[in-house]
Amino acid sequence: MPGKRSRRPKPEHREAVRLSWKSRHIPIGTILIGSLALVGVLSAVFMVLAEGPSNVLP
Repeated sequence: MPGKRSRRPKPEHREAVRLSWKSRHIPIGTILIGSLALVGVLSAVFMVLAEGPSNVLP
C-alpha cells in the first residue's frame, strides 16, 4: 500500500533524537560535585551568620 507508513523511524530521525537528548543530559558526577559545592558554601554562610557580630559595643 502506498499510504502505509513503516513502524521503524528513519535513521536520521533516530540520530537527531539521540543528539537532542545528549544536549540536554547532565552527567550524574556533575550534579553530585555541584551539589556538594553548594552545600559547602551554604554551610560556611550559615556558620558565619550563626557567629553573629564580633565587635559588639558594650
